[in-house]
Amino acid sequence: MQRKIVILGGGTAGWIVAARLAAERIKIDSEPIAITLVESSDVPTIGVGEGTWPSMRDTLEKIGIGEQEFLQFCSASFKQGSRFINWCVGQGESYDHPFTLPPGSGKASRGATFQDINPPTSFAHWLCVQSHAIDAGVAPKQLQTPDYAGVLNYGYHLDAGKFAQLLKMHAVDRLGVMHVIGHFKTADISGEGLITALNLADGTRLEADFFIDASGTHNQLIGGVLPSEFVSLADVSPNDRALAIPVAYPNADDPIHSATLSTAQEAGWIWDIGLQHRRGVGYVYASAFSTEERAREVLAAYVANINKDVSVAEARQLVINPGYRLNPWVGNCVAVGMSAGFIEPLEASALVMVELTASYLCENLPAPNSALAGIALRYNTLFVQRWNRIRDFLQLHYLLSDRRDSAYWRHVTENIPVTDRLKNLLEEWRYRDPVLNDFGHFMELFPSASYQYILMGMQPSYMKLCVSRTDDKRRELLKEIESSMAKRDGYLTHLPHNRNYFNKLKEKMNN
Repeated sequence: MQRKIVILGGGTAGWIVAARLAAERIKIDSEPIAITLVESSDVPTIGVGEGTWPSMRDTLEKIGIGEQEFLQFCSASFKQGSRFINWCVGQGESYDHPFTLPPGSGKASRGATFQDINPPTSFAHWLCVQSHAIDAGVAPKQLQTPDYAGVLNYGYHLDAGKFAQLLKMHAVDRLGVMHVIGHFKTADISGEGLITALNLADGTRLEADFFIDASGTHNQLIGGVLPSEFVSLADVSPNDRALAIPVAYPNADDPIHSATLSTAQEAGWIWDIGLQHRRGVGYVYASAFSTEERAREVLAAYVANINKDVSVAEARQLVINPGYRLNPWVGNCVAVGMSAGFIEPLEASALVMVELTASYLCENLPAPNSALAGIALRYNTLFVQRWNRIRDFLQLHYLLSDRRDSAYWRHVTENIPVTDRLKNLLEEWRYRDPVLNDFGHFMELFPSASYQYILMGMQPSYMKLCVSRTDDKRRELLKEIESSMAKRDGYLTHLPHNRNYFNKLKEKMNN
């Protein structure tokens, strides 16, 4: 049984797992499991802004951090979805992928009805109140609403550096996690291929029964002392560079966007995440289609529209190696976060994979060594499937684009290999909506509604054959959409603007 667990590496990934495990308060023979996290003192954090899924609300609640404390400490804001700009034809058009599920499940085809009616608005605006909330810049809740509750579904935009600090303080001071500063040197391996201890550069030896590799792209344990094949997705995702920079608001009362703005560019796309005190902006691009100098020019042009006083000379370049570990769990060690894999920031899937790993560990540990092989096999199978689902969903954004105005867009729309699964589904979706049975897994990362938001946002006339489901079914669908939209004016009237919400939160927390 795992009486001692050592996590190598801090950052958001390491501290989320540490806090989740510690919050379980597991005991063996009346003794609590000892959790130690070791990290180097000189590992930099980006901290320009990161997006989460709504699942982070559940994670924070389980860890035991109050929502308002989290929002204040991390300069966080609400994320209600993603808004994609210039992805379709590159002429200023936009569409949304909101977090709130669309009404009308099981009724007539939403896609066919939308095409028949042909309203003068986008698919998401036609049937989802949340797109209108994003337009209006209102929060998904009022200040007096209980923690982690809201009238609209939401995640967060956060400062990743501050988030790691909060998790560290909470895990160490409130949950009893041992924090060790040191540089990893070697690992001791038993004859059965299990790690027995980590040796640090200062001579410290950390023995444990189970190890978690959160060392990021260094892959010091999984892919390092324990072999695990790396599955490259460079042929699918050519975006291998990013330039990231924090951008201050020119004015203290500037609005805070509650959607991640993703604006397509000539060789990639720019993320724009609104925090309370600044925006986090970054250009994800393919080095095969752009020099760093040109990428900085593109980023500079975007940033100048926000704050002319910010110089992109300070932008930090990041290298992306898209892919994942075929076996992220080997023996008594599992990789989490960047150690396990990464494709690109689009749709913010990085932190949710960390959350899923933490949940899996909480469900399956502690366990005798004799059970680890089965637990690891199930984990590896499940997470490889998840990486492949992320691959398909991200590729959908590029594959459906009509842009052909640069070599990059011609490449990502015409030359990227498509899985048979995605190819077959796209053909089926020409005559019907995406449905739950298309995915066949209750732990699916992206539900059918997410696929439809992208499909109908990118290609509003995608369906070649509009199949009717009887007039009664269509009337039921339209009635449900009408009922949902009837709440719109009330939401926009009574929900506070994001800036106002956080100004009042600051006053409350400082009193």
